[in-house]
Amino acid sequence: MTEPDSKKSVRKLFLHEKPFLLLQTISSNEGRIYSAMIAKKIDCSYAYIVKLIKSMNRLGLTAFENTKHKKIIRLTQKGKRIFKLLSEI
Repeated sequence: MTEPDSKKSVRKLFLHEKPFLLLQTISSNEGRIYSAMIAKKIDCSYAYIVKLIKSMNRLGLTAFENTKHKKIIRLTQKGKRIFKLLSEI
């Protein structure tokens, strides 16, 4: 799905691209997604993704589900609301 150029320019002007893409990636992959997958999908370093996820976790936007080998990441209800609002910009 492509967006009009005006929406893209407003989003880039007021919002950083990678945190939004992180929320978008988690939201669109309701199943099992983890940090390394996100880093690969949005072409960003693993370390930066982990830092963003930890920050979002402290804000109550993301939550972790621990499995034997990986931390699965999901959006909380608050995270889903924030993503929806940001998507409308």
